[in-house]
Amino acid sequence: MKNAPLLTFALLLMLGTAGQLQAQITSVGCDSMALVVNVGSQETALHLYHPGGYLTWPNTENVMEWLFTDEEGNVVHEETLVDNNFVAFGHNVPITDTLFVSVLLTNDSSIYYDGNPVSCRIEDYLTWEETEIIPGSFIGSWTLGGAVGTYAGEPSSIGTVALGFGPTTRQLVSIVDITGREVNPEPNQLLFFIYDDGTVEKRYEVRY
Repeated sequence: MKNAPLLTFALLLMLGTAGQLQAQITSVGCDSMALVVNVGSQETALHLYHPGGYLTWPNTENVMEWLFTDEEGNVVHEETLVDNNFVAFGHNVPITDTLFVSVLLTNDSSIYYDGNPVSCRIEDYLTWEETEIIPGSFIGSWTLGGAVGTYAGEPSSIGTVALGFGPTTRQLVSIVDITGREVNPEPNQLLFFIYDDGTVEKRYEVRY
């Protein structure tokens, strides 16, 4: 069908508008956020990515408070970043030890499902793991435990009263472009975030 992409776009546009009008939600659930070890991490250097900065709008007001500690509870790195999804630093923690990471994402202008401003915390750990790529040859990298975010704000009834529904545990199912193809989030394109409760959020992030 030649008109299939246009029909898909029209359907997603209507669903996206309905989803936004329903609650003006401008962030995915905290439990849809998890950290990623980025390329460039080494034995004495870490480079992590937090997807919450891209999934929470307006991203210019995203504040991330990072804290890294060693097994003794000593602070290895501490940093507060604004509108920055990445954190990078050097350290002298032995690769035989475990690194612990905590990051709090807040955005006073972004609305979470209960009507409150966004406040999501991720607490995870990193260990050095080596993989044998060919017999006798190993490659190592810092690996996360895989924890997801939890809501760190104060629960309230604002969502039920003002928005018309109570807290949910909706999950992000997929992200598609205007043709209906599933894609990875990239700036400067119209995207539709589809959730398991049937809601769809339309987003367009401009980056220069």
